[in-house]
Amino acid sequence: MKTPAFDQLVAALCAGRKWEGMGDGDRARKLLEDVYLERYGKRHWDSYMVRANLQTKENAAPYAGWILAGNETSGPYEGTSFVWFPGESGSVAVLVIGTQGFGADAHILARPGHRRRLAALARLHGGKLWVKADFLDRTSRVPDVVTAGWPEIKRATETYGDVIYAAVAVTDANARGVVEDLMGLFFHEHGTETLKDEKKRWAEREDQIRAAIFPRTPEADIAELLRERRFVVLEGPPGTGKTRAAERIADSLGSRTVVQFHPARTYEDFVVGLAPRTVGGQLSFEVRRGDLLVANERARSGRHTLVIDEINRGDLSRVLGEAVYLFEPGSPKRTVRLPHEVDGTHELRLEPNLMVLGTRNTADRSIAAIDIALRRRFAFLAVWPDRAPVVAEGDALALACFDDTLNTFTDACDDDALRLVPGHAYFLDPRPEREPSERGARIRRQIGRASCRERVCYVV
Repeated sequence: MKTPAFDQLVAALCAGRKWEGMGDGDRARKLLEDVYLERYGKRHWDSYMVRANLQTKENAAPYAGWILAGNETSGPYEGTSFVWFPGESGSVAVLVIGTQGFGADAHILARPGHRRRLAALARLHGGKLWVKADFLDRTSRVPDVVTAGWPEIKRATETYGDVIYAAVAVTDANARGVVEDLMGLFFHEHGTETLKDEKKRWAEREDQIRAAIFPRTPEADIAELLRERRFVVLEGPPGTGKTRAAERIADSLGSRTVVQFHPARTYEDFVVGLAPRTVGGQLSFEVRRGDLLVANERARSGRHTLVIDEINRGDLSRVLGEAVYLFEPGSPKRTVRLPHEVDGTHELRLEPNLMVLGTRNTADRSIAAIDIALRRRFAFLAVWPDRAPVVAEGDALALACFDDTLNTFTDACDDDALRLVPGHAYFLDPRPEREPSERGARIRRQIGRASCRERVCYVV
C-alpha cells in the first residue's frame, strides 16, 4: 500500500538534511504537489506555486514550500507561505512572510483571527508551536531561546528570522499533528476548499480551535476555586449562563443567598443601616442587617455562598464601604468596625464558611469597571459562549448562526470587542418546555430578536 504523500512529507522533515531527496528540487516539488492534491484537489491549485531550493552546500539556507501564485519562480517574493527548512537531525516547518513584504496577505496578517487561531493551536499542542506576538512586526526576530531548541538551521534563521511568525521543530513523528495543523491553517486562511477526509478532520479541528479561543471552565473547577479563594467573579458576555452556573455551584457547596446589584443599591442594603418603623404611633429607627450580614449569619451553621448577580452594576466602593477590607482570603481573622451595633458589637468578621460568588457582564459598556482594589481581592474567571448546548438542541440553522457569530468575532474583533460576543443562550429555544415540533420557529424568532438587539446580522 502506498504511503500517503503527507506522511512522506513528515518523514522528509524528520530526516532534515539527511533526506535522500536533498539536492533534487524536482523531487521536492513533486512531493509538495502530491501533498496538496491529496488533501485539496486541483480546484485552487493555480492560487499557489511550489518552490524548492534544497541546496546541500554547507553555508546554504535550503527550503521548500508553497507560496502565492503571481510571484516569480525564484528570488524574493511577497505574501505568506508555508515553508520547510531542513536542518541537522530534523527540520523546522514555518509560516513566513516573503522578504518583499506582506503583499496580498496583509489583510490576513492584520486580522486578529489569524493570530488567535495560531495562539489556540499553540495551546492545543502544549507549546510545541512558537507564535510571534505581532505578525506585522518586521523589526524583531525569532528569539534565541526559541531557536536553541530547533534543529540547526542557522543560515535560514539569519536570513529569515525577522519574517518567520509561526514555527515548529520537527525531529520525529510526534510533531506530525502540529505540521498538519500549521499547513491546514495556511490553506484555510487562503480560502482553499478541502477534500472529503481532510474536510472532516479540519472541521473537527476548527471546533477545537474555537473551544480554545472561547474556553469553558468546568463547574467543578470553579467550585474548587471558590472553596480555596472564597471570593470569585464569573465574568463574560450576556447569554453565557453565568447566573445559572453560579446558582448551581453555590447549591453544590451548601446553602445560598442570591442578590442582584443595581445603581440604586446602597451600603445600607448590603452591609448595615437604619430602617424606619413605628412603635406606639411614634416613628423610630432600628438597625437592619444587609445582605452581607444576613449571609454571614447563615454561614455560622455551615458552608454558605452569597451570590451577587451583576456585581458591577452597583457603585461597589459605596456599597461595600469599609467591608471591602474583609474580602481577603489569606486573612480570615480581619475585622472592621460598623457604624451601628449588631448583636451587641460594632465589629464584623466574615465567617470562614462564607463564600462570595459574583457575576459580571463584560458587554455592557455603560457599567463602570471594577477597580484595582477589588480585582486584587477576587479571583476572576472568564465565561465564554458554549457550543455544546446549541449542538444538543439539534437545530442546524441555530448552530450555523452560532458558529458564524463566533468566527466573525474571532476574525474581526480586538480583545476588548471580543467580550461583546453574544452567548449561546441567544441561539437556544427560549421555551424548551413547550411543544418540541415548534422549537425551530421559536429559535428563529429568538435569533431574529438577538440580531437586532446586539446589532449582529443573520438571514433567518
